[in-house]
Amino acid sequence: MNSTERPGVVALVTDALGRSADLIQTEIRLARVELGEKAEALRTSLVSGIVMMLVGTIFIIGALILVLQALVAALIESGVNPALAILIVAGGSALGGIVVLLAGKKTIGAVDPTPTRTITSLQNDARMAKESLT
Repeated sequence: MNSTERPGVVALVTDALGRSADLIQTEIRLARVELGEKAEALRTSLVSGIVMMLVGTIFIIGALILVLQALVAALIESGVNPALAILIVAGGSALGGIVVLLAGKKTIGAVDPTPTRTITSLQNDARMAKESLT
């Protein structure tokens, strides 16, 4: 006979379940660490991207001011009164800005934040649960 005892089925199943639970816990910890790293990388890239966009916007605003000044100068050279040339360019700029602002407002208001698919799914689940209980 063999002097070493072989573990029983219950011991083997218990050991397998314990190891499976340990493996699942390890996987969950790994997922948490990875999600934390990804969230930090996303935050860093988001901040960097926003800063670069702000700097780019500052340059675009400067360029736009110069273009508008050139337009005023061109109107003055074509014989328009300087004060009237400034008013024409300022009015056109204001009108363009208003159009863009209204378009942006319309775009923001176009999205309905209500999670309709989730609500519908929950309602269907509740209905099915109620039907199965009756």
